[in-house]
Amino acid sequence: MTGTVQSQLIGLAVTVSAGIITGALFDLYRVARWAVRPGKVFTAVFDIVFWLFIATMVFRFLLAYSWGEVRFYMLVGFAMGFSVYRVIVGNRVVGGCVSTYEYMRYVRRKMFFGFREGTLRLKRASLTWWKRLRRACTYLDTFWANIKEKLCFCRKES
Repeated sequence: MTGTVQSQLIGLAVTVSAGIITGALFDLYRVARWAVRPGKVFTAVFDIVFWLFIATMVFRFLLAYSWGEVRFYMLVGFAMGFSVYRVIVGNRVVGGCVSTYEYMRYVRRKMFFGFREGTLRLKRASLTWWKRLRRACTYLDTFWANIKEKLCFCRKES
Protein backbone atom coordinates (compact mmCIF):
# COMPACT_ATOMS: atom_id res chain seq x y z
CA MET A 1 0.00 0.00 0.00
CA THR A 2 1.14 3.47 -0.66
CA GLY A 3 1.50 6.06 2.05
CA THR A 4 -1.64 7.98 1.11
CA VAL A 5 -3.92 4.95 1.01
CA GLN A 6 -2.47 3.71 4.28
CA SER A 7 -2.93 7.08 5.94
CA GLN A 8 -6.49 7.26 4.59
CA LEU A 9 -7.28 3.83 6.05
CA ILE A 10 -5.80 4.92 9.39
CA GLY A 11 -7.90 8.08 9.21
CA LEU A 12 -10.99 5.99 8.49
CA ALA A 13 -10.22 3.68 11.43
CA VAL A 14 -9.67 6.67 13.70
CA THR A 15 -12.97 8.27 12.71
CA VAL A 16 -14.82 4.96 13.14
CA SER A 17 -13.32 4.62 16.63
CA ALA A 18 -14.18 8.27 17.35
CA GLY A 19 -17.77 7.51 16.32
CA ILE A 20 -17.86 4.50 18.66
CA ILE A 21 -16.45 6.54 21.54
CA THR A 22 -18.94 9.32 20.81
CA GLY A 23 -21.80 6.80 20.87
CA ALA A 24 -20.64 5.42 24.24
CA LEU A 25 -20.29 8.91 25.73
CA PHE A 26 -23.68 9.87 24.33
CA ASP A 27 -25.34 6.87 25.97
CA LEU A 28 -23.62 7.57 29.28
CA TYR A 29 -24.77 11.18 29.03
CA ARG A 30 -28.34 10.06 28.31
CA VAL A 31 -28.35 7.78 31.35
CA ALA A 32 -26.89 10.53 33.55
CA ARG A 33 -29.49 12.98 32.29
CA TRP A 34 -32.23 10.40 32.97
CA ALA A 35 -30.93 9.79 36.49
CA VAL A 36 -30.58 13.46 37.42
CA ARG A 37 -33.66 14.69 35.52
CA PRO A 38 -32.67 18.34 35.14
CA GLY A 39 -35.12 20.97 33.94
CA LYS A 40 -35.42 22.20 30.36
CA VAL A 41 -32.91 25.02 30.80
CA PHE A 42 -30.24 22.83 32.38
CA THR A 43 -30.85 20.15 29.74
CA ALA A 44 -30.27 22.68 26.96
CA VAL A 45 -27.12 24.03 28.61
CA PHE A 46 -25.71 20.57 29.30
CA ASP A 47 -26.53 19.45 25.75
CA ILE A 48 -24.55 22.36 24.35
CA VAL A 49 -21.64 21.65 26.70
CA PHE A 50 -21.71 17.94 25.81
CA TRP A 51 -21.69 18.54 22.08
CA LEU A 52 -18.91 21.13 22.39
CA PHE A 53 -16.89 18.55 24.30
CA ILE A 54 -17.57 15.90 21.63
CA ALA A 55 -16.68 18.33 18.82
CA THR A 56 -13.42 19.16 20.58
CA MET A 57 -12.64 15.48 21.05
CA VAL A 58 -13.32 14.64 17.40
CA PHE A 59 -11.29 17.65 16.25
CA ARG A 60 -8.36 16.46 18.39
CA PHE A 61 -8.64 13.00 16.82
CA LEU A 62 -8.62 14.55 13.37
CA LEU A 63 -5.78 16.89 14.27
CA ALA A 64 -3.67 14.04 15.62
CA TYR A 65 -4.18 11.62 12.71
CA SER A 66 -4.91 13.70 9.63
CA TRP A 67 -3.50 17.11 10.53
CA GLY A 68 -6.98 18.56 10.77
CA GLU A 69 -8.08 17.67 7.25
CA VAL A 70 -11.71 16.66 7.03
CA ARG A 71 -12.59 14.38 4.13
CA PHE A 72 -15.92 12.90 3.16
CA TYR A 73 -14.82 9.34 4.02
CA MET A 74 -13.98 10.58 7.53
CA LEU A 75 -17.51 11.88 7.99
CA VAL A 76 -18.83 8.56 6.70
CA GLY A 77 -16.49 6.68 9.05
CA PHE A 78 -17.64 8.74 12.00
CA ALA A 79 -21.30 8.16 11.16
CA MET A 80 -20.61 4.47 10.55
CA GLY A 81 -18.86 4.05 13.92
CA PHE A 82 -21.64 5.90 15.75
CA SER A 83 -24.33 3.84 13.98
CA VAL A 84 -22.58 0.51 14.52
CA TYR A 85 -22.20 1.28 18.21
CA ARG A 86 -25.85 2.32 18.57
CA VAL A 87 -27.17 -0.73 16.72
CA ILE A 88 -24.91 -3.41 18.24
CA VAL A 89 -24.00 -2.28 21.74
CA GLY A 90 -26.01 0.85 22.54
CA ASN A 91 -29.10 -0.76 24.08
CA ARG A 92 -26.99 -3.10 26.19
CA VAL A 93 -24.88 -0.26 27.56
CA VAL A 94 -27.94 1.86 28.38
CA GLY A 95 -29.71 -1.13 29.95
CA GLY A 96 -26.62 -2.04 31.97
CA CYS A 97 -26.14 1.52 33.19
CA VAL A 98 -29.80 1.90 34.11
CA SER A 99 -29.89 -1.43 35.95
CA THR A 100 -26.65 -0.58 37.76
CA TYR A 101 -28.09 2.79 38.77
CA GLU A 102 -31.32 1.18 39.98
CA TYR A 103 -29.38 -1.46 41.91
CA MET A 104 -27.23 1.21 43.57
CA ARG A 105 -30.38 3.11 44.55
CA TYR A 106 -31.82 -0.12 45.98
CA VAL A 107 -28.63 -0.83 47.95
CA ARG A 108 -28.51 2.75 49.23
CA ARG A 109 -32.16 2.58 50.27
CA LYS A 110 -31.64 -0.80 51.97
CA MET A 111 -28.58 0.50 53.79
CA PHE A 112 -30.34 3.65 54.94
CA PHE A 113 -33.60 2.01 55.98
CA GLY A 114 -31.74 -1.00 57.36
CA PHE A 115 -29.60 1.31 59.47
CA ARG A 116 -32.65 3.25 60.54
CA GLU A 117 -34.56 0.07 61.31
CA GLY A 118 -31.57 -1.28 63.23
CA THR A 119 -31.28 1.86 65.32
CA LEU A 120 -35.02 1.84 66.00
CA ARG A 121 -34.83 -1.80 67.11
CA LEU A 122 -31.86 -0.99 69.32
CA LYS A 123 -33.72 1.96 70.81
CA ARG A 124 -36.82 -0.18 71.45
CA ALA A 125 -34.71 -2.92 73.00
CA SER A 126 -32.89 -0.48 75.24
CA LEU A 127 -36.15 1.12 76.35
CA THR A 128 -37.59 -2.30 77.12
CA TRP A 129 -34.42 -3.24 79.00
CA TRP A 130 -34.51 0.05 80.92
CA LYS A 131 -38.18 -0.46 81.90
CA ARG A 132 -37.47 -3.98 83.08
CA LEU A 133 -34.46 -2.79 85.05
CA ARG A 134 -36.51 -0.07 86.76
CA ARG A 135 -39.25 -2.58 87.54
CA ALA A 136 -36.66 -5.01 88.97
CA CYS A 137 -35.16 -2.22 91.09
CA THR A 138 -38.61 -1.34 92.38
CA TYR A 139 -39.22 -4.98 93.31
CA LEU A 140 -35.81 -5.19 95.00
CA ASP A 141 -36.49 -1.99 96.96
CA THR A 142 -39.82 -3.39 98.12
CA PHE A 143 -38.22 -6.74 98.94
CA TRP A 144 -35.38 -5.07 100.89
CA ALA A 145 -37.84 -2.89 102.79
CA ASN A 146 -39.81 -6.01 103.76
CA ILE A 147 -36.63 -7.77 104.90
CA LYS A 148 -35.57 -4.77 107.00
CA GLU A 149 -38.99 -4.58 108.55
CA LYS A 150 -39.08 -8.29 109.40
CA LEU A 151 -35.58 -8.43 110.80
CA CYS A 152 -35.88 -5.15 112.62
CA PHE A 153 -32.85 -3.52 111.11
CA CYS A 154 -34.49 -0.21 111.48
CA ARG A 155 -35.15 1.50 114.78
CA LYS A 156 -38.57 1.75 116.05
CA GLU A 157 -39.45 4.96 117.66
CA SER A 158 -40.93 4.70 121.09
